[in-house]
Amino acid sequence: MSDRFLNLSDGSAMIVTDLHGDHDAFSRYVNRFRTLHKNGEAQRLIFLGDLIHGYGPPETDGSLPMLLQVMALQTEFGPDNVIMLLGNHEMPHIYGVSLMKGEIEFTPRFEHALGDHRERVLDFFTNLPFYARTAAGVMLAHAGPAAEVIARAAELHHFDHTAILRETDNILAQADDLTPLYQQYGQLYGTPYAQDAEYLLAIQGPDDPRYSHLLRAFMIGQQSQEFRLLWDALFTMNEVGIAEMAYLQTSQQFLEAFSVDAPAPQRVMVSGHIITPAGGHTLVNRFHLRLSSAAHAHPREA
Repeated sequence: MSDRFLNLSDGSAMIVTDLHGDHDAFSRYVNRFRTLHKNGEAQRLIFLGDLIHGYGPPETDGSLPMLLQVMALQTEFGPDNVIMLLGNHEMPHIYGVSLMKGEIEFTPRFEHALGDHRERVLDFFTNLPFYARTAAGVMLAHAGPAAEVIARAAELHHFDHTAILRETDNILAQADDLTPLYQQYGQLYGTPYAQDAEYLLAIQGPDDPRYSHLLRAFMIGQQSQEFRLLWDALFTMNEVGIAEMAYLQTSQQFLEAFSVDAPAPQRVMVSGHIITPAGGHTLVNRFHLRLSSAAHAHPREA
C-alpha cells in the first residue's frame, strides 16, 4: 500500500497544475524545468494533478502523450524529483467512474485512448500520492482544504484503492448471475448496460474481463465511505459558498490536521483545481494560495 503523504525536506520545486491535456503548455513547462534543473535553481518538478482531460476536441487533447512523458521524466530524473499528485480527473479512472462537466464527457475519451497502455497507466494512477508536506511548512495538494476531510485526515495517509475494488469484486463474485443487476442498471439510466459499458469504459462485450467494472463503479459510488472521503478531498470547492471567516478557520484546521508526523508544522496550502479568474494565481486567504497553469488561468498566458 502506497504512502499518500510525501514528505519533502530539501531542494526547490517548480509547481505545475491542471494542464488538462494542453500539450503546448506542458512542453514549455518541461523545458523550463530542464533549464532550472541544469542551473541548479530547481531540483523537483511537481504536478498537482488534473494533467489529463482536455476541454477541446479530441485532436487537441494531449492527455495520454503528456502522461506517458511524465512517467518517462520520472525515469530520467528519478521518482523523487518528478512528482505527480492525484487529481479529481485522474481518480475516476481508478474506479471506472464517469466524469463530465456540462456537455463535456471527460472519461470516455481517455478510456478509449488508453489501448495497450491501460494496465500501466492505471497502475500509475493507483500509486499516486495525494499530498506533499515540506520542511518549509508549505503543503501541496490538488484541491486544497476540505472541511469534510479534517476529522478523517489520518485515513488518507495509507489509502488503499485496491482494497475498495477487491471488496466490491468479492461481493459481485458471490452472485450466481449478474444479469438482474445489469438490467436494473439499464432501467435506472435508460441505456442498456452493455452499451454504457462499451462507451464509458471501452469494454468489448460480455466476455471482456472488465465487463462488470461499470457495475462495480456504481456500487462503490453508492456504498463506500472510503471512496466518499477521497471524493470529498479531491472534488472540494473550498471557499465557494462559504463565509470568508469560516473558510479561514477550515484552512487553518486542515493544515493542523495534516501536520501530524510532517517534517514541520504545515503553515500554507498551495493547490490548483479551481480557475483563477484574474491571472495565474489567487491568494484565497493567508493559509491558502491557488495556482493555475494555462488551462485554469485567465488569461491562459498568466
